[in-house]
Amino acid sequence: MIIGKDTHIARQGDVMIERIDKLPDGLTEAKRDVHGHIVLALGEHSGHRHAIRDKHVTSFLRPTAERDAALSADVDYILVGGNGATLNHEYVSGVKADHDPVLLAPGAYKVTGQREYSPQAIRRAVD
Repeated sequence: MIIGKDTHIARQGDVMIERIDKLPDGLTEAKRDVHGHIVLALGEHSGHRHAIRDKHVTSFLRPTAERDAALSADVDYILVGGNGATLNHEYVSGVKADHDPVLLAPGAYKVTGQREYSPQAIRRAVD
């Protein structure tokens, strides 16, 4: 699946990526992990992650107050440059996990973590 051509939204497990016209104001650039990858979400139980290895992608976070109220993914927005990027569902070793890669055309994207209901609260889904 390629997002940004004919499709503007996709899911990869508990992460949703949505193509947007431009990034909102007030964002802070997020750091890459120790391997130099952008991690959109970590699998809390199995050790997999939704990650982008491409170097021409920048990730961003909303202001802290907005993040605390939003049940967001580990990254809120990404800006894809160059010829695009690939979102992989993988282990740190690079071995593929459950979901197929999602190809991202150049552009801006909003990242949302899946939510689930429990009697105590609506919370971020744990993968």
